[in-house]
Amino acid sequence: MKLKWELLPEPDQRAVNQLSSEFSLPQVATRILVTRGLDTISKAEGFLSPSLDNLLDPFLLSGMQKGVERVIRALKEREKIMIFGDYDVDGITSTSLLFLVLNKLGAEVTYYLPNRLNEGYGLSKEGIQESEKRGVRLIISVDCGITAVEEVTFAKSKGIDTIITDHHEPKEILPNACAIINPKIIEEGYPGGELSGVGVAFKFAQAIYRRLGQEESELQDHLDLVALGTAADIVPLVGENRIFTKFGMAQIAKTTKPGLKSLIFVSGILGQKIGTGQVVFILAPRINAIGRLGDADLAIKLLTTRDESKASEMARILDDENRRRRDIDEITLKEALDLIGQDADLATDKAIVLASSGWHQGVIGIVASRLVERFHRPTIMIAIDGAEGKGSARSIPGFHLYEALRECEEYLVQYGGHKYAAGLSILPEKIHPFREKFKKVSDKKLSRDDLIPRLSIDSELELEQINPELVGVLDIFAPFGPQNMRPVFSTRDLHIWGEPHVVGNNHLRLRVKKEGPVFDCIGFGMGDMSKLLSMKGIRIDLAYVVETNFWNDTYKIQLRIKDLRISEQTV
Repeated sequence: MKLKWELLPEPDQRAVNQLSSEFSLPQVATRILVTRGLDTISKAEGFLSPSLDNLLDPFLLSGMQKGVERVIRALKEREKIMIFGDYDVDGITSTSLLFLVLNKLGAEVTYYLPNRLNEGYGLSKEGIQESEKRGVRLIISVDCGITAVEEVTFAKSKGIDTIITDHHEPKEILPNACAIINPKIIEEGYPGGELSGVGVAFKFAQAIYRRLGQEESELQDHLDLVALGTAADIVPLVGENRIFTKFGMAQIAKTTKPGLKSLIFVSGILGQKIGTGQVVFILAPRINAIGRLGDADLAIKLLTTRDESKASEMARILDDENRRRRDIDEITLKEALDLIGQDADLATDKAIVLASSGWHQGVIGIVASRLVERFHRPTIMIAIDGAEGKGSARSIPGFHLYEALRECEEYLVQYGGHKYAAGLSILPEKIHPFREKFKKVSDKKLSRDDLIPRLSIDSELELEQINPELVGVLDIFAPFGPQNMRPVFSTRDLHIWGEPHVVGNNHLRLRVKKEGPVFDCIGFGMGDMSKLLSMKGIRIDLAYVVETNFWNDTYKIQLRIKDLRISEQTV
């Protein structure tokens, strides 16, 4: 898909000069800082030198006081506690974290994850009935529960109290729980930013430790879980999320959890530098796979076990399940593309809504994301199973998915989520009118220009400016993710040095030069351009990120291509 390049506006040069002088940084780096709103010494210092001391008081979250008091009562009275989680990485890490924390504090604690295929997302009556069988007196939800009005009332009828910890969008009516801890129900907005589910769970653990007078530094051992869930849930990596992820990635590298160590080993990244990319594309899919295809309990056992042998065995099972999941992904993607060819008119439709009775509901979210990447439209995939359809939705910038679904709620059994991702359930006979209404909503909210994907260019750069010093500074900007993306640069009128060639699964390899140094480039999925770029005398404009490539036990600077186009200088 053709991208529209947008060079970000020139920043305030006085602020650029001030930061360059204060921190002894190249101006290209301080330009990026200023453009991203880090335009004062104090803001830049907080970004460049994050500290766990900068985490906010957990009691700033409304409901925290009541939630902590109820947990302490359960601890004192030896009440059984159930952590009710979700089957994705955020939910699995949230559940694992609170299970380990409460277990360490001596609680009689168990956990429950709903089966994706049988129960679907969130607090369920089946789970509450199971908690009653186990003699549970307190349920703590993680990464879910903010819309579970009926389920919380049902639990109360069984004599079971509920604490909701969640980060999803609330509806007008909140559950009648003992406490609700959700940064999105604070009217003025939580000053720590938009937390993940595991981020909220960590703040809850912090508050419990603080009230009990425990050593909070013990919780740093679990920042590996917080980083996994935060990066995998694609929340903004600014504010507290950046601190969690920055220190959590360091904790992953030295984790004492046998399961996580085994997962890193079977994933083939042992000994490599692990960042958000390795989490999102390598570790998270393996943790997710078991829950997507059925019962996610094994992932909890992996992350909480102390048994090295069992950890190794479970990690291999998750790796195998991920391979099976990928096979199902490919089949589903092909079927979805066929449906688009038959039923959609992308010349007029600003959204895609697809449904099939043959799809596995555990993979439709992944496929929806791939369709968004390909067609740059809000996309909903619905797997019909008997009398009900389960849907996963993904969005694009400028289109608030949850608000759009709210405009279509007359056709839905239930729905939940946030700006860029959501889930829903729907009766099969309602799918057609829902599709038409959703397309009308998208037509109203999106212009044709919104359907052209943008590529924001942080700065134009000459190849001579790329050196180990710049790479080292850019590494300080990590971890990268939403609202703190890896900087994108552009260089115009480049010569291609040598012959471009295709490697791996249709990836483009080439070398570029202008006047001085020659740089290796990799363009993932761009192998089809190899023939065009082999033409004699061709020049290109390149948009890229600067990174280091680990190969043959050495690191080397390479340019990862985001986009390229034939230069106007080509004759």
